[in-house]
Amino acid sequence: MLTKKLILYIINLSAQARCLYFPMRIALETLKNTPGETFQYTFSTNAAQLELSDEDIRFTEPVELHLEVAYRDGKYIVKGSLRTKMAFTCSRCLTSFTSPLRGDIEEEFPASETTELDLAGLAREIIYAGLPLKPLCEDACLGLCTACGENLNDKQCGCNTDEVDHRLAVLKKLLEE
Repeated sequence: MLTKKLILYIINLSAQARCLYFPMRIALETLKNTPGETFQYTFSTNAAQLELSDEDIRFTEPVELHLEVAYRDGKYIVKGSLRTKMAFTCSRCLTSFTSPLRGDIEEEFPASETTELDLAGLAREIIYAGLPLKPLCEDACLGLCTACGENLNDKQCGCNTDEVDHRLAVLKKLLEE
């Protein structure tokens, strides 16, 4: 006779196997039939599967999604984390660099007539929310020289950057007064 724990383990393996064919989706029937039980899911995906076509989004590692999902009180409770590494271009010095992107997930979805939960949209939200508005290779990045374009992180160029654009000279006079 199979024990309840063994049956849940087999059901969980079956659900994870289905995730291989349906990336980023969780079958809800098992969860609904075992209220209070927590199931663990792990997904590994890429930008194409997440339908991220933005040219500024470049992954250097697969997107890893680790989740715990349970059905309680008429809703699906999803907790977990998203981890990946992305390539960026520094907004000050224009050098390429990689940086980790991490996000925590804590969501509740109401029970409905759907038979599966598609998490691709949730993963996209976390990625977009985690993107830096102004990517910097390091916090103390000096950027480029405004006169010659030299990367000031590599060497000081010696250009005189105190000159004011003649169109802004009037403003400079106001500041001096």
